[in-house]
Amino acid sequence: MKFNNNNKLKRSRAASGIALALLACSNLALAGNYQSSVALPVVHSKGYVHTAELPVSRHAPAAATIKSVSWNWNVVGWPQGLEVYLCQGPSVCLNVSRQRTGSTTFFGNQLASRKFYYTMKVGDTGRVPVAGQQGRITVDW
Repeated sequence: MKFNNNNKLKRSRAASGIALALLACSNLALAGNYQSSVALPVVHSKGYVHTAELPVSRHAPAAATIKSVSWNWNVVGWPQGLEVYLCQGPSVCLNVSRQRTGSTTFFGNQLASRKFYYTMKVGDTGRVPVAGQQGRITVDW
């Protein structure tokens, strides 16, 4: 009786190729990014914290973790006493007051599907009103 090992070898190679292709596709699906923007508020009062939420993309996978976040925010002029924070959740905040554009890994390993928001506040020594313009982020996972 003669066995045909050649067919088994072909099936094994085909199965290995399919498994490799699926693995490559799944890794690509785990990498990605989204961009979000929000109109920043006008700050009329000193000492009051204004919040502007950035919408989360519906394409951000629920289990994806952040690699880096880039931001860009703008107001009219450069007001004295203005504090700006980029936050995710109640306690994960980065002071971006003196850097209107930047990128960070500070939010690394946080969930990409959680909302980000900007907070803006003018301290007692600052001048109001402060006209907020646009706040943007790019979240990479």
